[in-house]
Amino acid sequence: MTEPAGEAARRATIVAEARRWLATPYHHRASTLGAGVDCLGLIRGVYRACVGAEPVDVPPYSASWADADGGEPLLAAATAALVAVEPAQDFAAGDVLVFRMPPAGVAKHAGIATGPHRMIHAYESAGVVEVSLGGWWRRRLAAAFAFPAPGTSV
Repeated sequence: MTEPAGEAARRATIVAEARRWLATPYHHRASTLGAGVDCLGLIRGVYRACVGAEPVDVPPYSASWADADGGEPLLAAATAALVAVEPAQDFAAGDVLVFRMPPAGVAKHAGIATGPHRMIHAYESAGVVEVSLGGWWRRRLAAAFAFPAPGTSV
């Protein structure tokens, strides 16, 4: 099924915005283009640029967040602020991808699809990079979400 031209343009804008963040260094809990960002900060920054003000305040979190209590705070926040893609494997460019690291663990990593086989994400050793979305990542995909259109609520 072909998507409307406006939706294709909106998704292209999201991908272009995510690419503006390439080479931003990694900094835990940061969300500042060019200065520092973590994987959640990348999603937050693209959201602000393409949708508007963030819908929720992000509480402080540690690098091992959610491991202790086994909750799913990243999935809960994504469900509250974004539009679920069902099934997750049907994601498109511009969608937020959430991963379980390890595959049976808590979902606590995210990136933005730039096409069917690539994504942009931030990680500690490299900052923001665009990578191949191969089998290793696909086996860890927990959920996918679309950014809401500006001016709409989830």
